[in-house]
Amino acid sequence: MYQDYLGEVKKLLHGKDYKVVGKNVIRVDAIEKVTGRAKYTTDFIIENALIVRAVRSPYPHALIKKINKKPAFKIPGVVAVIIGDDIPGENQCGYYLDDQPLIATDKVRYIGDIVALVVAKDKESAWAGADAVEVKYEELPAVFDPKEALKGDFKIHNRKSPGDVKVIKGDVEQAFKECDVIVENIYKPGSQDHAYLETEAAIAIPEAQDGILVISTNQGPFRTRNAVARVLGKPQSQVRVITPYIGGGFGGKDTYGPIISSLAAVAAEITRQPAMIVHTRYDSFVYHFKRCPFEIRFKSGATKDGKLKAIEVDYLCDCGGYAAHVIGLLKRAAYHSTGVYEIPNCNVQGIAVYTNNLPVAAFNGFGNPQMLFAVESQMDLLAEKLNIDPVEFRLKNALVPGSRTGTNQLLDHSVGIKELISKVAKKADWVKKRSKQKRWQSETKKRGIGIGCSWHGCGTTGFKHDWAGASVILNPDGSVTYSTGIVEIGQGTITSHAMMVAETLGIPYEWVKVELNDTSRMPDSGETHAQRGAFIGGTAAVDAALKLRKKLNKLASEILKCDEDEITIEDGIAYSLNDASKKISFNDLVREMYQRGISPAEYGFIKARRGYPDPDTGQGDPYAAYTFGCTIAEVEIDIETGEVNVLRLYPGVAAGKILQPDVVRGQINGCAMLGLGYSLTEVVERENGKMVNPSFTDYLIPTIMDKPEIAEFISVEDEYKYSGYGAKGVGEIAFIATPLAVANAVYDAIGVRFYDLPISAEKVYFALKRK
Repeated sequence: MYQDYLGEVKKLLHGKDYKVVGKNVIRVDAIEKVTGRAKYTTDFIIENALIVRAVRSPYPHALIKKINKKPAFKIPGVVAVIIGDDIPGENQCGYYLDDQPLIATDKVRYIGDIVALVVAKDKESAWAGADAVEVKYEELPAVFDPKEALKGDFKIHNRKSPGDVKVIKGDVEQAFKECDVIVENIYKPGSQDHAYLETEAAIAIPEAQDGILVISTNQGPFRTRNAVARVLGKPQSQVRVITPYIGGGFGGKDTYGPIISSLAAVAAEITRQPAMIVHTRYDSFVYHFKRCPFEIRFKSGATKDGKLKAIEVDYLCDCGGYAAHVIGLLKRAAYHSTGVYEIPNCNVQGIAVYTNNLPVAAFNGFGNPQMLFAVESQMDLLAEKLNIDPVEFRLKNALVPGSRTGTNQLLDHSVGIKELISKVAKKADWVKKRSKQKRWQSETKKRGIGIGCSWHGCGTTGFKHDWAGASVILNPDGSVTYSTGIVEIGQGTITSHAMMVAETLGIPYEWVKVELNDTSRMPDSGETHAQRGAFIGGTAAVDAALKLRKKLNKLASEILKCDEDEITIEDGIAYSLNDASKKISFNDLVREMYQRGISPAEYGFIKARRGYPDPDTGQGDPYAAYTFGCTIAEVEIDIETGEVNVLRLYPGVAAGKILQPDVVRGQINGCAMLGLGYSLTEVVERENGKMVNPSFTDYLIPTIMDKPEIAEFISVEDEYKYSGYGAKGVGEIAFIATPLAVANAVYDAIGVRFYDLPISAEKVYFALKRK
């Protein structure tokens, strides 16, 4: 069922070096973006579009007793006031579970829960109308601590938890008896805001045949289409979603994209006029969902020879008022709880808990930064107790081909973490710098060095289907039109797709034109998250291109009167390997396809090679393949102020074939900066569940002035044979490793271990005072 795409491509290319893949090219979107011609959602705003403004609950938990629309209609320009009962289809927008109404009708479960929409001819009228709507509430007891919510008599929903997860392997109790060293701690990695440059926005336009067109900031056009169709009570064929360029997603627009799109679509459907909704920066900070905070009890055991024996992990996820994305990230965290190490005995139990905090979103790393913060801290603590160098300890336990994960998945190939750790440590001059730490200290500054290792399953988590589609059309002049269901959110994916299509067809990269993402052109391709863009979406592109390449080879062999196996196509010329004088140009070959009635178009469609772990034991194959990361950080700490200055980062990835080195470098450097924010400065301050630092003045993201020296990344190309060109995802792995390395470097510098994130200057300062 599953094709060896890597082997097929190499066979077609007769083992020759790649012409396009693995090289640096001008990105498909580069010229548009640097000249300002690139179009984002709000660039499509129609002049006469109605403005949609949400009426939101000021209470974290309350019954809705009455909504009075009439005062809003006294505002000139107000066209409609929409409540939950007005929704044409199903009033549901939950991501994994049907626990979240698009517009609340009976009760609200967090500050900001939407209770009505005001639709008006202009912004001023919409805002005034929203203020005029009268809502009578009956306040209910609210809870913001998941442990209190789990134990107390709070009825946010008819159950306390939307879900749990288990990973059970081996005999943990017996294994701990055989351990020489055991370390147990509680970790509390916190929340984080996506803080993307472009806020959430959606435009909905009624179309012919009772259709609706939605243009919006989303990372999953097909999920968005399906959500809108459900809310409107329409078949999916009557909803078309166009996703233009996205000004930063990081997972947030995966979670919130379908919601904001549905709000605009409901307004457009009810009024039968174009309607749009655009979040202000304040709206975005306060109301869009954020990274899930965890509380993790982590117990690890090892023998005196440095071999890991067992882990026991219990953790809580505060999912806020609705489940949103928590089910998937809860499971992903459990499936990765061993870290990049082979551990024979595991007992991992996680549970998500409803509170009256803001719900949680997908975010770069999706549960892994939180869990691996605990894992990598434990690794350093175990190494210290065993008196083993942290790098050596990791190498002793690292996964290798033939290893089995905590879910008992056999990793038969594409496992480059051990080689990666060695190479990154060598690049960072780990042995020398670690041994000379004391020479770096001064009266006011302390330096340290730390390592963090990460892994991330490529593809979605749990019961969601991991598929993607692509289409390739050969035009009569030899140019190529390519369409994909994967969204370009700045990561360079559509460029890598164009490169793989060009390489497979044997033509220059510049001949491939990538079309704007449009659900009417493509089968359902899933979401753009979880490192799926190149790994799964790109493989669908190769699948389509391979089908055409085989047609081209067959036709060329007939025209040139030679065996199919002799045909190769390079730089737009098809020729015989045995007689180079036998040749035909690519455009002539394509024209001949048309003349002979051979279809010049193909769809590609692939499903990831994975299974679904057993719900009672967590045993199974949750992901098709894993990307691995390793980062070493050097820090300097001002002991008078507590400020942590990251001096240098040495990042590395084992991500299969590197398709675009410069783009991967950009991904790694950008992820590193995101990781620094999560490590050191980004704090979501809450009061009654509401964010109270909703501005870039008070929510501190790193700027270019905070960028440390970042070494050229190390790459171990552990190719995965079931993906296009052996590539795996790289967009999340570099982020995950950064806070882990920084936290361990801080401990190395000052001898104080921090068990929560971020490690702010204030925390460091007072910790040193207590020391």
